[in-house]
Amino acid sequence: MDRRLLLGVLVVCLTAALAVPAAASGANAAERDVSHAAAGGVGGLGGPGGPGGATVDTVRLGASSGSLSRTDTEGVLEQPTRAAVFEVIESSPGASLSAIATAVGVAKSTVKYHVGVLRDAGLVDGTTVAGTDRFAPADVDAELAGVLGADATAAVLRAVAANEPAATATVAAATDRAVSTASHHLSRLEERGVIERERAGEAVVATLAPATRRALTDDAAADD
Repeated sequence: MDRRLLLGVLVVCLTAALAVPAAASGANAAERDVSHAAAGGVGGLGGPGGPGGATVDTVRLGASSGSLSRTDTEGVLEQPTRAAVFEVIESSPGASLSAIATAVGVAKSTVKYHVGVLRDAGLVDGTTVAGTDRFAPADVDAELAGVLGADATAAVLRAVAANEPAATATVAAATDRAVSTASHHLSRLEERGVIERERAGEAVVATLAPATRRALTDDAAADD
């Protein structure tokens, strides 16, 4: 009896020992399949086999291989957060990353990523005004939108529009700024092509550039 019992125990142990490597091999294969899917084996946003609503991480992996072409425009806006970012930019041209992040309710870094994808897709353009990146739809003058999106430069531009041909001292008084500060802003606006400046006697006066005048006129007409 003792020998038969001992033999039975040995058979059970041998069987268990053989089963463990097979299970481990199956688990490793499953892990390889999961890793392949995470690396792009499964279609991402709008791709073949992909889910209709992908997470930010999935989209990030899908977009990391290169810029998106204009033919991907509709797919780009299928991502909910990105669509919300574009909607804010479209409704508020010249918005900064911080303003967009606040409006959408996501982190600034998330907005920066999605804006990059939108720019690659040709949907959004941007500029930097007074050290702050500002964005507008591609069919809008990003320079003018950026200027109007920044309080300081917007105030100076509106002062020019209300008083043209506007002397620097006039702009300074209208915006409650020092003449040197007003002169600085006017110089930057001239460099951007938003205004034009010329000497008139002892003073240097500023007027709106033709494109700026048309844009502001169209904007006023749309508001009416």
